[in-house]
Amino acid sequence: MGREINKKVHQFFIFNSKNKKSVCKVCGVKLAGLHCTNLKRHLTSKHGEIFKDCDSEEVTETQVVKKRKISFETSEDTIINSLVKIVTTDGKAFMLLDSEGFKEIVDPIYNALGMDGITSRNIMSFVSVKEQAIKDGIRALVKGKLLSLKIDVATRMETTVLGVNLQMIHTDINKMEIVVKTLGMIQLTHAHTGVYIKEQILEILDEYGINLNQIFSVTSDNGRNMVKDVEILNDETEQSLFEDDTKEENLMGKLDDLDLANIHLVRCVAHTLQLCVYDLNKLSEISENISICRKLCKKLRTETYRRVLIEHNKTIPSLDVVTRWNSTYLMNGTGWRRMSTLSKTHMMRP
Repeated sequence: MGREINKKVHQFFIFNSKNKKSVCKVCGVKLAGLHCTNLKRHLTSKHGEIFKDCDSEEVTETQVVKKRKISFETSEDTIINSLVKIVTTDGKAFMLLDSEGFKEIVDPIYNALGMDGITSRNIMSFVSVKEQAIKDGIRALVKGKLLSLKIDVATRMETTVLGVNLQMIHTDINKMEIVVKTLGMIQLTHAHTGVYIKEQILEILDEYGINLNQIFSVTSDNGRNMVKDVEILNDETEQSLFEDDTKEENLMGKLDDLDLANIHLVRCVAHTLQLCVYDLNKLSEISENISICRKLCKKLRTETYRRVLIEHNKTIPSLDVVTRWNSTYLMNGTGWRRMSTLSKTHMMRP
């Protein structure tokens, strides 16, 4: 197909096919050929006012984006799984599914697949189906297997959440691997006693059909409530062992061979290291140096010194969190280095 002739430009010229010249109707200048770009350049440079209206209309026309037909293979399940992942794994707001721009993208896909649109009002039904499928998969995976639990409690913005993970060794014909699964994230609404935490953990385990006798160990921090929780879980295991064996005639003889406290508490290495460093930092000499550095960093974070540090492309020192030893280490390092920077500018004595 030949080049499309721009009628808005060529209406200002008369083309002579014999000498292949285009004659401008406005000034009579002869231009070689009929190429629209050359003709338009002449109109723009010599007759800008006359060509202005015509040129603006052309720009508007050229800004229209041509649509292209594309094809790809997908399915209704694939689309649903992707949308569920957007609002769960990716943490996007449900209202994204109702936005005009998003609907412009997905509506043609819905129509092509013959499926109903997914919005903020019905996405939770698909999330629930996906949740149940994941739980069913975990139930099948852990059935009759020996497991280890990881439990911890975190508080953010006045909301306390109990997290429970499991770890297990999964083997098949080709490989052996350590599997980690999140069993639940439960918001705690009562005092964090060992008994209350135990009740929440038992509810989570019951959802997956996990028996206490399957639990080999529990990894947690050194909080007294967590330690007490494992002790209570062991008491629960002992009780279940008694209930299972009450019909045996030689019960008392068998109990001598049973390790009743069969759930082992594994104290978190990171938390144990934190407690060791925390005790060390309480020594008078170290504590005084940390206190001095903390006061220094607070001063460096004021507007006067902050501005100087930014001018020298230096980061602002952060304050430490007492219960995180690495933050104290980082504060000490950056604090003294930033003081050295300011000393060179004669704003602060070393």
